[in-house]
Amino acid sequence: VASYGKEAIEKAAERHPDLVLMDIRLKGSVNGIDAAQEIRERFDIPVIYLTAYADEDTLQRAKITEPYGYIVKPFEERELYSVIEMALYKHSMERKLKESEQWLATTLRSIGDAVIATDERGLIVLMNSVAETLTGWKQEDAWGKDLTEVFNIIDEKTRTLTESPVTRAIREGVVIGLANHSILIAKDGREIPIDASVAPLKDS
Repeated sequence: VASYGKEAIEKAAERHPDLVLMDIRLKGSVNGIDAAQEIRERFDIPVIYLTAYADEDTLQRAKITEPYGYIVKPFEERELYSVIEMALYKHSMERKLKESEQWLATTLRSIGDAVIATDERGLIVLMNSVAETLTGWKQEDAWGKDLTEVFNIIDEKTRTLTESPVTRAIREGVVIGLANHSILIAKDGREIPIDASVAPLKDS
């Protein structure tokens, strides 16, 4: 048990609990909402607010810290038990999802092929390091740009721009291979012969 927000953060750092029950009104300069936010960000520990104060302003401030539950006093033990069970389950699922995303991101960074992903409008949402090297664009600079601006390809023989392969892949719903003799114009003007394909990513 901690009566001060700063003390709560210190105890979380020291003990690494599975879950924190946090009263919004704590003594000292750090209130329960600030303490909960720091505990979540620094230690990835789920927080449930346990408080007698449920006014709209307090609820809105509490929501920003993404708590795993909110119980208003007075409460029944059974209610507390249910909220704790759900919070632990939700946190476990979120952790598994994060691990899966990190694994996929590491895989994309590690493979030897250049990979660029866009949304359904053809705006870039991801580039791996090989794609950055090939195009001369950093992911943070390319993010949100139209693929044709970063993945600028022409036909080697005709020196004309080819139709965006993303447009075709989305329209036809199939994997599109680029024509032979495709040239990528890098950001610095270099011309690089490439072999590439574009595939639509679909959910279940």
